[in-house]
Amino acid sequence: MTFSRMWREHRYLAKLAMVVTLFASFLSGQNLAHPRAVAMGGAFTAIPDGLFSVNSNPANLAFPEDFNTYFYLGGLDWQITNNFYSLLTTAKYGGKDLTVDDGELQREFINDLPENGWRTTSSLRIPLPLINFSKGNKSFTTNILYAGDYYVSKPALDVIFGNWEKGVEYDTDLRIDAMTAIEYAYSMGIPYDNISFGFSLKYYQGLGYFGLAPGQSSGTIKVDTANFVLTGSGDYLFRQSGAGRGVGVDLGFTYRDKSGLDIGFCVQNIAGLIRWNSPTLFSTGNSILKLMGNQLKSGMIKNTDLDLPFDGESYHYEFEFRNIAGDRLFEGDSSYSDFFYSKREIVEDDSSAFNTKLPLVLRFGLAKQVSNDLLLAMDFSTGFRDRFNYNKGWRLSMGMEYTYLPKLPFRFGMAIGDITGWEVNLGSGLHIGFAHLDWAVGFHRGIWVHTSKGIHFSLGSYFTGKRKTS
Repeated sequence: MTFSRMWREHRYLAKLAMVVTLFASFLSGQNLAHPRAVAMGGAFTAIPDGLFSVNSNPANLAFPEDFNTYFYLGGLDWQITNNFYSLLTTAKYGGKDLTVDDGELQREFINDLPENGWRTTSSLRIPLPLINFSKGNKSFTTNILYAGDYYVSKPALDVIFGNWEKGVEYDTDLRIDAMTAIEYAYSMGIPYDNISFGFSLKYYQGLGYFGLAPGQSSGTIKVDTANFVLTGSGDYLFRQSGAGRGVGVDLGFTYRDKSGLDIGFCVQNIAGLIRWNSPTLFSTGNSILKLMGNQLKSGMIKNTDLDLPFDGESYHYEFEFRNIAGDRLFEGDSSYSDFFYSKREIVEDDSSAFNTKLPLVLRFGLAKQVSNDLLLAMDFSTGFRDRFNYNKGWRLSMGMEYTYLPKLPFRFGMAIGDITGWEVNLGSGLHIGFAHLDWAVGFHRGIWVHTSKGIHFSLGSYFTGKRKTS
Protein backbone atom coordinates (compact mmCIF):
# COMPACT_ATOMS: atom_id res chain seq x y z
CA MET A 1 0.00 0.00 0.00
CA THR A 2 1.45 3.38 -1.04
CA PHE A 3 1.18 6.55 0.97
CA SER A 4 -1.00 8.17 -1.71
CA ARG A 5 -3.38 5.22 -1.67
CA MET A 6 -3.53 5.28 2.11
CA TRP A 7 -4.30 9.01 1.97
CA ARG A 8 -7.11 8.41 -0.49
CA GLU A 9 -8.62 5.89 1.91
CA HIS A 10 -9.13 8.68 4.40
CA ARG A 11 -10.55 11.56 2.38
CA TYR A 12 -11.96 13.89 5.00
CA LEU A 13 -9.44 16.69 4.45
CA ALA A 14 -9.62 16.23 0.70
CA LYS A 15 -13.40 16.55 0.81
CA LEU A 16 -13.15 19.59 3.03
CA ALA A 17 -10.72 21.15 0.58
CA MET A 18 -13.00 20.46 -2.35
CA VAL A 19 -15.79 22.25 -0.50
CA VAL A 20 -13.44 25.22 -0.31
CA THR A 21 -12.74 25.17 -4.03
CA LEU A 22 -16.03 24.01 -5.53
CA PHE A 23 -18.90 24.82 -3.19
CA ALA A 24 -18.43 28.56 -3.56
CA SER A 25 -19.33 28.35 -7.23
CA PHE A 26 -22.96 27.84 -6.20
CA LEU A 27 -23.05 30.59 -3.61
CA SER A 28 -22.36 34.25 -3.37
CA GLY A 29 -21.08 36.85 -0.96
CA GLN A 30 -20.69 40.33 0.31
CA ASN A 31 -19.84 42.86 -2.38
CA LEU A 32 -21.29 46.32 -1.96
CA ALA A 33 -21.42 47.80 -5.44
CA HIS A 34 -23.67 49.65 -7.88
CA PRO A 35 -23.61 49.07 -11.68
CA ARG A 36 -21.98 52.45 -12.24
CA ALA A 37 -19.21 51.60 -9.78
CA VAL A 38 -18.70 48.13 -11.26
CA ALA A 39 -18.53 49.46 -14.83
CA MET A 40 -15.84 51.96 -13.79
CA GLY A 41 -13.72 49.26 -12.19
CA GLY A 42 -14.52 50.42 -8.66
CA ALA A 43 -13.13 53.93 -9.20
CA PHE A 44 -16.07 55.42 -7.36
CA THR A 45 -15.06 56.89 -3.98
CA ALA A 46 -15.11 60.51 -5.16
CA ILE A 47 -18.21 60.47 -7.40
CA PRO A 48 -21.27 58.59 -6.04
CA ASP A 49 -24.67 60.34 -5.91
CA GLY A 50 -27.58 59.98 -3.49
CA LEU A 51 -28.15 56.58 -1.90
CA PHE A 52 -25.31 55.09 -3.99
CA SER A 53 -22.95 57.02 -1.71
CA VAL A 54 -23.82 54.81 1.26
CA ASN A 55 -21.46 51.93 0.49
CA SER A 56 -18.82 53.99 -1.31
CA ASN A 57 -18.48 57.33 0.50
CA PRO A 58 -21.36 58.66 2.66
CA ALA A 59 -19.84 62.17 2.58
CA ASN A 60 -21.15 62.56 -0.97
CA LEU A 61 -24.73 62.64 0.37
CA ALA A 62 -23.97 66.25 1.24
CA PHE A 63 -23.67 67.11 -2.46
CA PRO A 64 -26.89 66.10 -4.24
CA GLU A 65 -26.20 66.40 -7.95
CA ASP A 66 -28.94 66.11 -10.56
CA PHE A 67 -31.61 64.82 -8.19
CA ASN A 68 -32.49 65.42 -4.58
CA THR A 69 -34.37 62.12 -4.14
CA TYR A 70 -33.56 58.52 -5.08
CA PHE A 71 -35.69 55.38 -4.63
CA TYR A 72 -34.15 52.01 -5.43
CA LEU A 73 -36.69 49.83 -7.23
CA GLY A 74 -34.72 46.60 -7.48
CA GLY A 75 -31.60 44.89 -8.71
CA LEU A 76 -28.71 42.64 -7.76
CA ASP A 77 -24.94 42.60 -7.71
CA TRP A 78 -23.28 39.20 -8.20
CA GLN A 79 -19.77 38.01 -8.78
CA ILE A 80 -17.70 34.86 -8.51
CA THR A 81 -13.94 34.73 -8.85
CA ASN A 82 -10.99 32.44 -8.18
CA ASN A 83 -7.30 32.38 -8.96
CA PHE A 84 -7.05 29.08 -10.87
CA TYR A 85 -10.08 27.66 -12.66
CA SER A 86 -11.51 28.94 -15.93
CA LEU A 87 -13.61 27.23 -18.59
CA LEU A 88 -10.36 26.52 -20.43
CA THR A 89 -8.81 24.93 -17.33
CA THR A 90 -11.95 22.87 -16.78
CA ALA A 91 -11.80 21.55 -20.34
CA LYS A 92 -8.16 20.56 -19.82
CA TYR A 93 -8.43 18.86 -16.42
CA GLY A 94 -12.11 18.41 -15.55
CA GLY A 95 -13.34 14.83 -15.30
CA LYS A 96 -10.02 13.33 -16.40
CA ASP A 97 -7.79 10.78 -14.70
CA LEU A 98 -4.72 12.83 -13.82
CA THR A 99 -2.58 9.71 -13.25
CA VAL A 100 -2.64 8.42 -16.85
CA ASP A 101 0.53 8.48 -18.99
CA ASP A 102 2.69 8.03 -15.91
CA GLY A 103 1.10 11.09 -14.25
CA GLU A 104 2.05 13.61 -16.93
CA LEU A 105 -1.29 15.43 -16.70
CA GLN A 106 -1.06 15.37 -12.90
CA ARG A 107 2.34 17.07 -13.04
CA GLU A 108 0.95 19.76 -15.35
CA PHE A 109 -2.00 20.27 -13.01
CA ILE A 110 0.24 20.62 -9.93
CA ASN A 111 2.56 22.99 -11.81
CA ASP A 112 -0.43 25.19 -12.76
CA LEU A 113 -1.73 25.47 -9.18
CA PRO A 114 -1.19 28.98 -7.74
CA GLU A 115 1.77 29.28 -5.38
CA ASN A 116 -0.22 31.36 -2.89
CA GLY A 117 -2.99 28.76 -2.62
CA TRP A 118 -6.36 28.29 -4.25
CA ARG A 119 -8.98 30.86 -3.26
CA THR A 120 -12.57 31.09 -4.44
CA THR A 121 -14.92 33.90 -3.47
CA SER A 122 -18.33 34.98 -4.63
CA SER A 123 -20.79 37.72 -3.76
CA LEU A 124 -24.43 38.64 -3.93
CA ARG A 125 -26.15 41.83 -2.82
CA ILE A 126 -29.89 42.34 -3.18
CA PRO A 127 -31.30 45.77 -2.24
CA LEU A 128 -34.83 45.45 -0.92
CA PRO A 129 -37.25 47.42 -3.14
CA LEU A 130 -38.40 50.84 -1.92
CA ILE A 131 -36.66 50.46 1.47
CA ASN A 132 -33.54 51.89 -0.14
CA PHE A 133 -33.91 55.63 -0.58
CA SER A 134 -32.23 58.96 -0.04
CA LYS A 135 -33.59 62.48 0.29
CA GLY A 136 -31.24 65.42 0.43
CA ASN A 137 -28.27 64.57 2.62
CA LYS A 138 -29.82 61.55 4.37
CA SER A 139 -30.34 57.95 3.32
CA PHE A 140 -31.75 54.69 4.65
CA THR A 141 -30.81 51.40 2.97
CA THR A 142 -31.65 47.73 3.52
CA ASN A 143 -29.72 44.99 1.72
CA ILE A 144 -29.62 41.20 1.81
CA LEU A 145 -25.99 40.05 1.74
CA TYR A 146 -24.37 36.68 1.28
CA ALA A 147 -20.61 36.34 1.78
CA GLY A 148 -18.62 33.26 0.80
CA ASP A 149 -14.82 32.98 0.95
CA TYR A 150 -12.92 29.66 0.59
CA TYR A 151 -9.19 28.94 0.60
CA VAL A 152 -6.82 25.94 0.39
CA SER A 153 -3.09 26.53 0.93
CA LYS A 154 -0.58 25.34 -1.67
CA PRO A 155 0.97 22.77 0.74
CA ALA A 156 -2.50 21.33 1.38
CA LEU A 157 -3.08 21.10 -2.38
CA ASP A 158 0.25 19.30 -2.76
CA VAL A 159 -0.82 16.73 -0.19
CA ILE A 160 -4.26 16.24 -1.73
CA PHE A 161 -2.92 15.76 -5.26
CA GLY A 162 0.09 13.63 -4.35
CA ASN A 163 2.94 16.12 -4.79
CA TRP A 164 4.96 14.95 -1.76
CA GLU A 165 8.67 15.40 -1.12
CA LYS A 166 10.87 13.95 1.59
CA GLY A 167 11.70 16.18 4.53
CA VAL A 168 9.04 18.78 3.74
CA GLU A 169 6.44 19.75 6.34
CA TYR A 170 3.13 20.56 4.67
CA ASP A 171 0.84 23.06 6.35
CA THR A 172 -2.72 21.91 5.61
CA ASP A 173 -4.23 25.36 6.01
CA LEU A 174 -7.92 25.63 5.05
CA ARG A 175 -10.25 28.63 5.43
CA ILE A 176 -14.02 28.73 5.06
CA ASP A 177 -16.38 31.64 5.70
CA ALA A 178 -19.98 31.78 4.53
CA MET A 179 -22.44 34.31 5.90
CA THR A 180 -25.96 35.54 5.21
CA ALA A 181 -27.15 38.79 6.77
CA ILE A 182 -29.46 41.75 6.35
CA GLU A 183 -27.69 45.10 6.52
CA TYR A 184 -29.60 48.18 7.67
CA ALA A 185 -27.82 51.52 7.30
CA TYR A 186 -28.65 55.10 8.21
CA SER A 187 -26.34 57.58 6.48
CA MET A 188 -25.86 61.32 6.46
CA GLY A 189 -23.57 63.81 4.71
CA ILE A 190 -22.68 67.09 6.38
CA PRO A 191 -21.55 69.92 4.04
CA TYR A 192 -19.26 72.79 4.85
CA ASP A 193 -18.55 75.00 1.83
CA ASN A 194 -16.78 72.70 -0.67
CA ILE A 195 -15.94 70.08 1.97
CA SER A 196 -18.23 67.41 3.37
CA PHE A 197 -18.11 64.73 6.03
CA GLY A 198 -20.37 61.71 6.18
CA PHE A 199 -21.13 58.59 8.15
CA SER A 200 -23.11 55.36 7.88
CA LEU A 201 -24.36 53.59 10.99
CA LYS A 202 -24.93 49.93 10.16
CA TYR A 203 -26.79 47.18 11.94
CA TYR A 204 -26.45 43.57 10.80
CA GLN A 205 -29.08 40.93 11.37
CA GLY A 206 -27.18 37.68 10.97
CA LEU A 207 -29.27 34.94 9.35
CA GLY A 208 -26.69 32.19 8.97
CA TYR A 209 -22.99 31.46 9.22
CA PHE A 210 -20.67 28.48 8.86
CA GLY A 211 -16.91 28.27 8.64
CA LEU A 212 -13.64 27.08 10.13
CA ALA A 213 -12.71 28.92 13.30
CA PRO A 214 -9.61 31.11 12.67
CA GLY A 215 -6.77 30.25 15.02
CA GLN A 216 -8.47 26.99 16.02
CA SER A 217 -8.12 25.08 12.75
CA SER A 218 -4.72 23.89 11.53
CA GLY A 219 -2.75 20.82 10.60
CA THR A 220 0.65 19.61 9.35
CA ILE A 221 1.89 16.51 7.54
CA LYS A 222 5.57 15.58 7.11
CA VAL A 223 7.50 12.84 5.34
CA ASP A 224 10.72 11.91 7.20
CA THR A 225 13.75 12.44 4.96
CA ALA A 226 15.72 9.32 5.89
CA ASN A 227 13.10 6.59 6.23
CA PHE A 228 10.14 8.01 4.32
CA VAL A 229 8.02 7.78 7.49
CA LEU A 230 4.78 9.76 7.50
CA THR A 231 3.84 11.85 10.53
CA GLY A 232 1.30 14.58 11.06
CA SER A 233 -1.70 15.89 12.95
CA GLY A 234 -4.57 18.30 12.54
CA ASP A 235 -7.34 19.93 14.53
CA TYR A 236 -10.30 21.68 12.85
CA LEU A 237 -13.33 23.36 14.38
CA PHE A 238 -16.24 23.91 12.00
CA ARG A 239 -18.70 26.42 13.51
CA GLN A 240 -22.23 27.29 12.46
CA SER A 241 -25.09 29.44 13.69
CA GLY A 242 -28.53 30.46 12.50
CA ALA A 243 -28.79 33.78 14.32
CA GLY A 244 -26.57 36.77 15.01
CA ARG A 245 -26.38 40.53 15.28
CA GLY A 246 -23.70 43.11 14.74
CA VAL A 247 -22.76 46.70 14.02
CA GLY A 248 -20.39 48.69 11.87
CA VAL A 249 -19.54 52.29 11.00
CA ASP A 250 -18.34 53.93 7.77
CA LEU A 251 -16.78 57.40 7.75
CA GLY A 252 -16.21 59.51 4.64
CA PHE A 253 -14.70 62.78 3.51
CA THR A 254 -15.06 64.63 0.20
CA TYR A 255 -13.37 67.74 -1.17
CA ARG A 256 -14.62 69.43 -4.34
CA ASP A 257 -12.27 71.87 -5.99
CA LYS A 258 -13.64 74.69 -8.13
CA SER A 259 -11.58 73.36 -11.04
CA GLY A 260 -13.76 70.24 -11.14
CA LEU A 261 -11.39 67.93 -9.27
CA ASP A 262 -13.11 65.77 -6.62
CA ILE A 263 -11.22 63.98 -3.84
CA GLY A 264 -12.86 61.34 -1.68
CA PHE A 265 -11.72 59.27 1.29
CA CYS A 266 -13.65 56.56 3.15
CA VAL A 267 -12.99 54.13 6.00
CA GLN A 268 -15.38 51.18 5.99
CA ASN A 269 -16.34 48.61 8.64
CA ILE A 270 -14.93 50.45 11.64
CA ALA A 271 -15.49 48.13 14.63
CA GLY A 272 -17.52 45.93 12.29
CA LEU A 273 -18.43 42.51 13.62
CA ILE A 274 -21.32 40.08 13.93
CA ARG A 275 -21.88 38.12 17.14
CA TRP A 276 -23.33 34.70 16.34
CA ASN A 277 -25.53 32.49 18.51
CA SER A 278 -27.23 35.74 19.52
CA PRO A 279 -30.90 35.40 18.51
CA THR A 280 -32.93 38.50 17.70
CA LEU A 281 -36.65 39.19 17.58
CA PHE A 282 -36.63 38.50 13.82
CA SER A 283 -34.31 35.47 13.78
CA THR A 284 -35.32 32.94 11.13
CA GLY A 285 -33.99 29.85 12.91
CA ASN A 286 -32.08 27.35 10.80
CA SER A 287 -33.91 27.69 7.49
CA ILE A 288 -31.35 30.10 5.98
CA LEU A 289 -28.47 28.00 7.29
CA LYS A 290 -29.86 24.95 5.49
CA LEU A 291 -30.22 26.91 2.27
CA MET A 292 -26.57 27.90 2.58
CA GLY A 293 -25.46 24.37 1.88
CA ASN A 294 -26.32 21.95 4.68
CA GLN A 295 -22.84 20.64 3.99
CA LEU A 296 -22.18 18.59 7.08
CA LYS A 297 -25.62 16.98 7.01
CA SER A 298 -26.08 16.16 3.34
CA GLY A 299 -23.33 17.91 1.37
CA MET A 300 -19.90 16.99 0.08
CA ILE A 301 -18.38 16.49 3.54
CA LYS A 302 -21.34 14.59 4.99
CA ASN A 303 -20.40 12.00 7.59
CA THR A 304 -23.01 9.24 7.63
CA ASP A 305 -22.59 8.40 11.31
CA LEU A 306 -23.45 11.93 12.44
CA ASP A 307 -26.89 13.50 12.61
CA LEU A 308 -26.71 17.29 12.53
CA PRO A 309 -30.07 19.00 13.13
CA PHE A 310 -28.53 22.47 12.54
CA ASP A 311 -29.36 23.81 15.96
CA GLY A 312 -26.14 25.74 16.38
CA GLU A 313 -23.68 22.92 16.96
CA SER A 314 -20.05 23.03 16.01
CA TYR A 315 -18.21 20.11 14.45
CA HIS A 316 -14.79 19.15 15.81
CA TYR A 317 -12.39 16.98 13.79
CA GLU A 318 -8.95 15.72 14.80
CA PHE A 319 -6.48 13.41 13.06
CA GLU A 320 -3.00 12.06 13.69
CA PHE A 321 -0.56 10.02 11.60
CA ARG A 322 1.59 7.84 13.88
CA ASN A 323 4.97 7.22 12.22
CA ILE A 324 3.61 5.36 9.24
CA ALA A 325 6.23 3.46 7.24
CA GLY A 326 5.50 1.33 4.19
CA ASP A 327 6.95 -1.89 5.60
CA ARG A 328 4.90 -1.61 8.81
CA LEU A 329 1.64 -1.45 6.88
CA PHE A 330 2.08 -5.08 5.85
CA GLU A 331 2.94 -6.47 9.25
CA GLY A 332 0.46 -9.16 10.17
CA ASP A 333 -0.34 -7.87 13.65
CA SER A 334 -0.82 -4.27 12.53
CA SER A 335 -4.18 -2.59 12.05
CA TYR A 336 -5.20 0.67 10.42
CA SER A 337 -5.88 2.23 13.84
CA ASP A 338 -2.27 1.60 14.86
CA PHE A 339 -1.16 4.20 12.33
CA PHE A 340 -4.03 6.61 12.02
CA TYR A 341 -6.18 8.23 14.72
CA SER A 342 -9.21 10.41 14.03
CA LYS A 343 -12.02 11.86 16.09
CA ARG A 344 -15.27 13.49 15.05
CA GLU A 345 -17.66 15.05 17.49
CA ILE A 346 -20.48 17.54 17.73
CA VAL A 347 -19.79 20.37 20.16
CA GLU A 348 -22.98 21.70 21.69
CA ASP A 349 -22.59 25.46 21.66
CA ASP A 350 -26.10 26.87 21.34
CA SER A 351 -25.41 29.32 24.14
CA SER A 352 -21.77 29.97 23.27
CA ALA A 353 -21.49 33.17 21.24
CA PHE A 354 -18.62 33.82 18.85
CA ASN A 355 -17.69 36.80 16.69
CA THR A 356 -16.80 37.23 13.04
CA LYS A 357 -15.00 40.49 12.32
CA LEU A 358 -15.72 42.41 9.12
CA PRO A 359 -12.49 43.54 7.41
CA LEU A 360 -11.49 47.19 7.76
CA VAL A 361 -11.17 48.85 4.33
CA LEU A 362 -9.62 52.19 3.32
CA ARG A 363 -10.57 53.90 0.05
CA PHE A 364 -9.10 56.98 -1.60
CA GLY A 365 -10.39 58.36 -4.88
CA LEU A 366 -9.86 61.14 -7.41
CA ALA A 367 -12.26 62.22 -10.15
CA LYS A 368 -12.15 64.92 -12.80
CA GLN A 369 -14.89 66.15 -15.14
CA VAL A 370 -12.55 66.87 -18.05
CA SER A 371 -15.39 67.96 -20.36
CA ASN A 372 -19.18 68.20 -20.31
CA ASP A 373 -19.54 64.57 -21.34
CA LEU A 374 -16.34 62.87 -20.08
CA LEU A 375 -15.59 61.93 -16.48
CA LEU A 376 -12.32 60.24 -15.43
CA ALA A 377 -11.76 58.63 -12.03
CA MET A 378 -9.09 56.71 -10.14
CA ASP A 379 -9.21 54.86 -6.81
CA PHE A 380 -6.79 53.27 -4.37
CA SER A 381 -8.14 50.88 -1.77
CA THR A 382 -6.71 48.41 0.72
CA GLY A 383 -7.97 45.80 3.14
CA PHE A 384 -6.30 44.42 6.26
CA ARG A 385 -7.67 40.87 6.46
CA ASP A 386 -7.91 37.95 4.04
CA ARG A 387 -11.54 37.29 4.81
CA PHE A 388 -15.07 37.84 3.47
CA ASN A 389 -13.97 38.67 -0.08
CA TYR A 390 -11.31 41.17 0.98
CA ASN A 391 -7.58 40.84 0.61
CA LYS A 392 -4.56 42.33 2.32
CA GLY A 393 -2.81 44.76 0.00
CA TRP A 394 -3.59 47.57 -2.39
CA ARG A 395 -5.96 47.72 -5.34
CA LEU A 396 -5.80 50.30 -8.12
CA SER A 397 -8.92 51.15 -10.14
CA MET A 398 -9.37 53.46 -13.13
CA GLY A 399 -12.58 54.31 -14.91
CA MET A 400 -14.30 56.65 -17.35
CA GLU A 401 -17.89 57.66 -18.05
CA TYR A 402 -18.87 59.11 -21.44
CA THR A 403 -22.28 60.81 -21.60
CA TYR A 404 -22.46 62.20 -25.13
CA LEU A 405 -25.90 60.55 -25.10
CA PRO A 406 -27.10 61.32 -21.54
CA LYS A 407 -29.87 58.72 -21.76
CA LEU A 408 -27.37 56.03 -22.81
CA PRO A 409 -24.14 56.58 -20.85
CA PHE A 410 -21.10 54.45 -21.65
CA ARG A 411 -18.76 53.37 -18.85
CA PHE A 412 -15.47 51.51 -18.87
CA GLY A 413 -13.00 50.55 -16.15
CA MET A 414 -9.93 48.51 -15.28
CA ALA A 415 -8.50 47.38 -11.96
CA ILE A 416 -5.53 45.45 -10.64
CA GLY A 417 -4.97 43.87 -7.24
CA ASP A 418 -7.19 42.42 -4.53
CA ILE A 419 -8.88 39.01 -4.90
CA THR A 420 -9.84 39.54 -8.55
CA GLY A 421 -6.25 39.98 -9.73
CA TRP A 422 -6.84 42.19 -12.73
CA GLU A 423 -10.18 42.90 -14.35
CA VAL A 424 -11.79 44.70 -17.26
CA ASN A 425 -15.32 46.12 -16.87
CA LEU A 426 -17.88 47.91 -18.98
CA GLY A 427 -21.48 48.99 -18.64
CA SER A 428 -24.20 51.36 -19.70
CA GLY A 429 -27.72 52.41 -18.76
CA LEU A 430 -31.06 53.67 -19.94
CA HIS A 431 -32.27 56.91 -18.34
CA ILE A 432 -35.73 58.10 -19.30
CA GLY A 433 -37.26 60.81 -17.14
CA PHE A 434 -37.45 59.65 -13.54
CA ALA A 435 -36.84 55.97 -14.46
CA HIS A 436 -33.27 54.68 -14.59
CA LEU A 437 -31.78 51.29 -15.43
CA ASP A 438 -28.04 50.60 -15.15
CA TRP A 439 -26.01 47.46 -15.84
CA ALA A 440 -22.38 46.38 -15.82
CA VAL A 441 -20.29 43.29 -16.47
CA GLY A 442 -16.66 42.55 -15.63
CA PHE A 443 -14.17 39.78 -16.35
CA HIS A 444 -11.38 38.75 -13.97
CA ARG A 445 -7.92 37.55 -15.07
CA GLY A 446 -9.03 37.29 -18.69
CA ILE A 447 -11.01 39.28 -21.22
CA TRP A 448 -12.79 36.31 -22.85
CA VAL A 449 -15.50 34.15 -21.32
CA HIS A 450 -13.50 30.91 -21.67
CA THR A 451 -10.24 32.32 -20.24
CA SER A 452 -11.52 34.53 -17.42
CA LYS A 453 -11.35 33.18 -13.89
CA GLY A 454 -14.25 35.25 -12.61
CA ILE A 455 -17.21 37.33 -13.66
CA HIS A 456 -19.04 40.27 -12.12
CA PHE A 457 -22.57 41.23 -13.09
CA SER A 458 -24.56 44.13 -11.69
CA LEU A 459 -28.06 45.37 -12.52
CA GLY A 460 -30.02 48.14 -10.84
CA SER A 461 -33.18 50.13 -11.43
CA TYR A 462 -34.23 53.23 -9.49
CA PHE A 463 -36.55 56.19 -9.56
CA THR A 464 -35.59 59.80 -8.96
CA GLY A 465 -37.42 62.95 -7.99
CA LYS A 466 -37.62 66.01 -10.17
CA ARG A 467 -34.40 67.16 -11.78
CA LYS A 468 -32.71 70.02 -9.94
CA THR A 469 -32.70 73.33 -11.74
CA SER A 470 -29.88 74.93 -9.85
